[in-house]
Amino acid sequence: MNSEMKINISPITRLGDRRVAYVLFTDKGANAEFIIPGGELLRNEGFDEKALAELKEYLESEQDNLFQVAKELNPMRSFMKD
Repeated sequence: MNSEMKINISPITRLGDRRVAYVLFTDKGANAEFIIPGGELLRNEGFDEKALAELKEYLESEQDNLFQVAKELNPMRSFMKD
């Protein structure tokens, strides 16, 4: 992946009966949003098919780690720190 790529991960949320997190990749005006677990592409603006394939490959290999990070995110705790 490009060294300028930014990754944002949401805290765990519910989608129906599933616990999921959203992963947003941003690079120079392009962005793509995926849902994990599973790696479903929700939105793509500006990434070509090759870049999307690389992002999906990264998600597949790092999905467990990314989901663990999402589990540890607590927006209320962060809000209360300030």
